[in-house]
Amino acid sequence: MFYMEDDEIALMFALLIIPAIIWLQIWVKKRRENRRNELGEEEFENTARAFLSILIEGTAVIGGLIMIIVSSGVVIKYIIKFYT
Repeated sequence: MFYMEDDEIALMFALLIIPAIIWLQIWVKKRRENRRNELGEEEFENTARAFLSILIEGTAVIGGLIMIIVSSGVVIKYIIKFYT
């Protein structure tokens, strides 16, 4: 059995995670911009560094998208329960 307090706590956490999602996406964008050369192409020192960067940035982007989906679902669920 769920109470309104549980929904409010979930909503609070969903809203608090939004700044973390935004920061994560800005961090990935800055990392990519720092690697660009004069022609606008991304440069890596070696293949291992490129692979590691792809893994880290890919995980950050996919994780951010998952967090957006989950937090928006919590907000929508709260709105539906609140107004019905």
